[in-house]
Amino acid sequence: MSPGEPEEKQWQRHERQLWTVALFTGTMLNFACRNCMPLSAVNISQQLHLDKTEIGLLLSCFYWGYSSTQIFSGWLSDRVGGDQVVTIAALGWGSITLFFPYLVDVFETKSSQLKLLMLMRVLFAAIQAFHYPALASLLSKKVQEKCGKSRIYTTIISGTSAGNVLSGSVGSLLLSRYGWPCVFYTFGTLSVVWALFVRYCMIKENCHLHKSVHVHNGTPSHKVKVETQQISKQDQPWKTLCSNSAFWAMVLGRFCLNYVFHLLFSWLPTYFTEKFPNEKGYVFNVIPWLLCVPSSILSGYIADQIISGGSSVTMARKVIHTMECGGVILCLILLSSTTSYSGAILFSTLALVCQAFGAGGLFSNPQDIAPNYAGTVFGIMNTAGAIPGFLGVYIAGHMLEYLHSWAAVFETTACVSFTGWLIFMIFGSGKKII
Repeated sequence: MSPGEPEEKQWQRHERQLWTVALFTGTMLNFACRNCMPLSAVNISQQLHLDKTEIGLLLSCFYWGYSSTQIFSGWLSDRVGGDQVVTIAALGWGSITLFFPYLVDVFETKSSQLKLLMLMRVLFAAIQAFHYPALASLLSKKVQEKCGKSRIYTTIISGTSAGNVLSGSVGSLLLSRYGWPCVFYTFGTLSVVWALFVRYCMIKENCHLHKSVHVHNGTPSHKVKVETQQISKQDQPWKTLCSNSAFWAMVLGRFCLNYVFHLLFSWLPTYFTEKFPNEKGYVFNVIPWLLCVPSSILSGYIADQIISGGSSVTMARKVIHTMECGGVILCLILLSSTTSYSGAILFSTLALVCQAFGAGGLFSNPQDIAPNYAGTVFGIMNTAGAIPGFLGVYIAGHMLEYLHSWAAVFETTACVSFTGWLIFMIFGSGKKII
């Protein structure tokens, strides 16, 4: 881009506030829709007479689709705009959620029905995968570091935990009173409405306001049409990125941290059900995720304060990363040795809260090292982060099957978290690479 050419329009303060609320809501609905299937798994399995292996296959196939489109979604967002991608994708995964109950009785044979549901589950996941890379690309171009980018980003990402709260509370209520299809109808409808509102109200208005700008050159001002920032037509400098150790530290660190997330997300309900069968489920299904929301937002505030105080972005990311991993490791070790219900609730909740706190650390790193390619880089990072969704969860199940030890599972996960901390602390960086 030449010096005289205007840069893409940054969001003003009121726009940042509106988009933060809108994208937080979209992220919350994204995860609420994702949780419709796990929440309704028992009811669907009873209706279709699926055994545990079959319902497990239906649940785990989500990550087949989710890991397949991460990089492409980031690449596309960097070119056509994250706002366009995130809303079109929401129309897709929202519509699939809305119409999913109608697909349950399409075939008479169980095998054909299961294959259809798995196909739709994979397609749903592939479309949902567009959400987070699109967010990274959009915020990288629309929000400057001095405007509190970390705070805005972590506030939006906290919608992930809010989605778990929404599905665990409202979803559970709908499930018990009106049946599992109502869960899909409700969250699917809300998602489609959200996507249409953002697309035809916020984006359309934004394009109208920023259609042109006046540039003063000492002569009468003239209009300069501002189009979406285009990536250079030259070859993207992936060789430079891939040869940099900071990039691989981010990718491997994301793999390790997501190993922790998917382990806790997938196995904690089973852990509490087996260890404390007489306790109320809503306590460990809702409360931990409710506390994750302020934790995620707080990490962004702290990161911005560190940067505004004169420290480097690298320092901010590593401080947040250390606080996250240190808390997770300690809590998992304590969880592995506790025998009381109160202790299990305390340590598992704190582990999730610390994990959510990492939103201002490594999770924000793609915007630091590759601001012009943040969507694509985030997609690469999140592809690595999706692998533990099926690999790590399977390993944990294998350990439980043969070792019959929850302590071994939690201690192994703590070791993985330590590995992720060590790699990013040694090789990680917040400096721009490309």
